[in-house]
Amino acid sequence: MKRLLPLTALSTLLIAAGTPAGQVIENTATYEDADGRLDSNTVRVTVQPVCAAELTPDRASRAVRPGDTTTVPYTLRNTGNATRAFPLQAQVSGAGVQVTVTPDLNGNGQPDDAPASTVTLEPDQAVTVLVTSAVATSGTHTVTLISGCDSDLRATLTLGAQHQPPLITKTVVGAATIEEGQPVTYTIRVTNPENVTMPDVTVEDVLSSALTFTSVSPDEGVTTTPTGDGRTRVAWRTDLAPRETRTYTLTARVKSGTDDDTEVSNTASATNEGGTATSTPPAVIRVFTSRIVIQKTVSPLVVDPGGRISYALVVTNPSTTAITSTVVTDTPDPQLTVYPDTVNVNGKAIPATLDGGQLRIPVGTMRSGESVTITYDARVPVEPIDQPIRNRALASALGRQGTVVANITSNLVAASVTVRRKLGFSGQDLIGRVYVDRNGNGRFDAPDQPVPGARILMAGGREALTDSNGLYAFANVTPGLQALRLDPRSVPFTPADQRALNRLWNAGTAVTDVVALTSQDFPLRPNQLAVQGADTWTGGHATVTFTATGYAARALHDPTCIRLGDQVLRLTRDARTGPLPAGPRPTPEEVTCP
Repeated sequence: MKRLLPLTALSTLLIAAGTPAGQVIENTATYEDADGRLDSNTVRVTVQPVCAAELTPDRASRAVRPGDTTTVPYTLRNTGNATRAFPLQAQVSGAGVQVTVTPDLNGNGQPDDAPASTVTLEPDQAVTVLVTSAVATSGTHTVTLISGCDSDLRATLTLGAQHQPPLITKTVVGAATIEEGQPVTYTIRVTNPENVTMPDVTVEDVLSSALTFTSVSPDEGVTTTPTGDGRTRVAWRTDLAPRETRTYTLTARVKSGTDDDTEVSNTASATNEGGTATSTPPAVIRVFTSRIVIQKTVSPLVVDPGGRISYALVVTNPSTTAITSTVVTDTPDPQLTVYPDTVNVNGKAIPATLDGGQLRIPVGTMRSGESVTITYDARVPVEPIDQPIRNRALASALGRQGTVVANITSNLVAASVTVRRKLGFSGQDLIGRVYVDRNGNGRFDAPDQPVPGARILMAGGREALTDSNGLYAFANVTPGLQALRLDPRSVPFTPADQRALNRLWNAGTAVTDVVALTSQDFPLRPNQLAVQGADTWTGGHATVTFTATGYAARALHDPTCIRLGDQVLRLTRDARTGPLPAGPRPTPEEVTCP
């Protein structure tokens, strides 16, 4: 017979974490040997509810601007074995911060769910808790998120709030070219870019040594302090409302004695706890006191209707520095016919433009103290007018030193010419000029020579002689085609080619349609003379014989004058000329004796 032994077993049971509360755990011990198997009685254990949670991270920090809103995510996890409601609370140290706590139930990472003071989690369930802070003032603020079974979990958020620098601009009001002794006005604008008040902003402007401070408007406790290098520090303080822009007008004066073409550059700054902002680009003026000087004349001062006039302008740069891009703008009377192709600068033809009633003449660079002479021609209207014909001129240029350009202008000058009234009572008059057309352009201009005493014959028996300006006139002419002829015996020159004069017959003859006051000129060719016995040109006294080229030889007048290069020589019948120019032989040209 087998003997049964009592079975007693002692053991420690560990229940796995997260085992749901209320779960019953059974355990039975078994003894087994060669004689058989023996089970113990069954032990039953019921799992009790346990509360546990974790909140991460426990610390966080953010740098923000006052007025900004920032959201920081935290993770709250139920590490107990029972479903629990966990508190969600936030504590703030200091004023000026508003906080909301929102469990992210829809999982989109945005604080768009309703704020809540508790959240219920099943065992091992986690939720993202979003802490949104709106900071209104600068400084360091602390936000503490509180949760857990007994509000024993804390996560700390440190917010460092600092204003950004204000925005600032500085510009020149009006022209950027200022004369010495004249005021210059600046506009300074300071802006608060934030949505909260920006206190204690310092505005500062250190004026150039070429400027004397005058005023700031509005005056907000402005202080001025001289610096060691001759400049002046101007400063004031202000508070700016959210998004406010405040405008100041600062006035200074250019110091006397400031050199022409001096660049005066200034910046303003605005400073607060966030740092300093500087106005860019700098506000720049250029000092230019000397104005371009223009003198203007016209000749003749009195002209017949349809007559030609010549303008002369002397442009001077009186400053101590060179000027560039000089342009003279002449505004002729709209009744004038201007010939842009006659524009000369210092005797050299310059391409000018006539546009919109303004004649623009480029001069270019002018050195300090340099003068240039500009000439051009125009024709007055055929119809006489009652008032003088006026002409205004203005010059402009640039002074350049460094990166800034100064605009320099001139005085405004005017020249006027009076047009004679009609010659006859009928209003049908014929006028014109006889002249030597030295440049061959068919117009009477600067290099040409009027021929006095020329005899003009009109079909029907009328005749006229030219005056000292080469002008002739027929009053009360029958309207329609009229034939004119220049008496060749009255001039020592050859009429120009008939094609240039639009002649129908021989050179020196014109057929003109007389309507009201009509002009008909007679240009002549300069006489080019050939020399016989060329070996006598080298110098000393010489006896020479001249024959006119291009037409039949004729006897020379007594006296006769010729131009040889730059010299005008007077010949008598014995042709004793005195010393002739040495070197290469110029072509002699017969001219009117002075």
